[in-house]
Amino acid sequence: MGKHQRRDKIARLISWGHWFTFINILLCLALGSLYLEASPPSETALATLYSVVNWIGHFAFLPFVFFIILIFPLCLVLPYARILRGWAALIGSLGIVALVADLLFYRQYGYHLNSYSLAQMAKDAETVFAGASFLIILGVLLGFLVLLGFELLVANYTWKHLQELQRRRIGASATSVFVLCFFTSHLTHVWADAELYEPITQQDDMFPLSYPTTAKTLMAKHGFIDVESYQAQQQMLMVADNIRLRYPQNELLCTKRPDERSKSLIVFDRLTQQQQRQLATIATDSELVGFNGQLLGHPSRDGGLFQLVYGLPDFYQETIARQNIAPAYLKPLDDFGLQVNWYASANWSQELTLSSYYQDSDLLALQGFAPRPRNQLNIVFIDGDDFAKLPDILAKTQQHQLLVTALAPSDSESILGQQQFMPKNMAVPLYERGYSLPEHPIAGLMDLMPTLLNQTMSCAGGTKNFSNGESLTDSGERWPLIETYSPYIVIYDSEEITILDNTGQFSVYSFAEFELKKGAEPPVPVLIDALKDLKRFSRSAKTD
Repeated sequence: MGKHQRRDKIARLISWGHWFTFINILLCLALGSLYLEASPPSETALATLYSVVNWIGHFAFLPFVFFIILIFPLCLVLPYARILRGWAALIGSLGIVALVADLLFYRQYGYHLNSYSLAQMAKDAETVFAGASFLIILGVLLGFLVLLGFELLVANYTWKHLQELQRRRIGASATSVFVLCFFTSHLTHVWADAELYEPITQQDDMFPLSYPTTAKTLMAKHGFIDVESYQAQQQMLMVADNIRLRYPQNELLCTKRPDERSKSLIVFDRLTQQQQRQLATIATDSELVGFNGQLLGHPSRDGGLFQLVYGLPDFYQETIARQNIAPAYLKPLDDFGLQVNWYASANWSQELTLSSYYQDSDLLALQGFAPRPRNQLNIVFIDGDDFAKLPDILAKTQQHQLLVTALAPSDSESILGQQQFMPKNMAVPLYERGYSLPEHPIAGLMDLMPTLLNQTMSCAGGTKNFSNGESLTDSGERWPLIETYSPYIVIYDSEEITILDNTGQFSVYSFAEFELKKGAEPPVPVLIDALKDLKRFSRSAKTD
């Protein structure tokens, strides 16, 4: 083959590669539109425009990168059309299969494929298609062969009709649109990141292999911003003034359960080790059953009170107090004619009052505690100094379903640093009567109100519309447990504990020994799910 013939053939192969890639770009754009459909709608016009431009630029860029890396070099060193058409069809088929798999996983779970999610996908496949592994493999192979046939058809068609396609003169226009969208989306993201414009920055994880340019790294590198100032401004996104509540998440549509027994919850602020031993003895004498698991309290009594009463992370505490919002479950209980009483002992701290959250609340004196056996919900707050009154309270609630617990660990104030989040240092007692709670490895204060209400009312969507907690009467997987101990977010998983602070720094510890795992990072899907769950009842003021 002469030098000029070889050059012409290479030029023709490169031109063919562009058209083959163009057809695959259109296919990727069609699949990519399903990511847009599966994601929450943008709340501003600018964010909607950005998502469309980003969609075009990103899914045009992905096939082009594969062309540049895996096909273009072979056009230069191995200019044989049949080999390249087969190779390109194989690469295109594998890429589309990977994209379809990621798309299916994203629509199911909200994040993209990685080593963690591949294991999750395999686990789900085993559950859904138990005993049908051969059929799954056969179906996947058949689907891949059909796709490979389609890619071969595209490769051969573009090769045989190359001159006709070149005469249409749409390549330059399409390329200009794709390049313009790619750079426009990244420049827009730089601005959004610098301005902390959340409607755009929250789209960072929408598309696979998406790593948008960020202002923090780019602008700090060139001296346009001060990193410390940026971080301080970023933390403002987490303060209560920038959170607008969507609580309850949806209107509570509840029905009253037929069980009319009164329910009572006795809550100590905290108990010393000696008082916990006394409580164990009294519980045995009163036929109370200890919780078969570990209940985590809150380092502060105030934060623990909020989590228990509302079933929400203390992330929302200031917002609830500022907006004077009562617990959402009180309205359906009132509609049912069920009386809700809040009592406090004489020594109960005056700083731990419900009126700090909603002004219409009223703590009754414990001296007037005379509960009925039916259609009442009683929450009794008792100080450790009033421990001697517990037997009398238990006697008055003999016919009630009952929970007894405490808000904070006995020595939480004396433990400094992240050691305070060690499970054994966070543990508080929990005793019950009439619930027959199944075994759970771990639970938190946010689970107690859903447990108390579970046999009183049944709501559409369960308790998720008004609480981040889950009823302990339900069996099933409890990992991970996500807790907020302001300003920390703590994720308790079966193998490790992840602690994040309000600057985005994190530490990962082993669950059993609580030893720091240097260099370890939490699985991204777990982290994404945790943050989504915590912010389920909020929307940023910037998105309104």
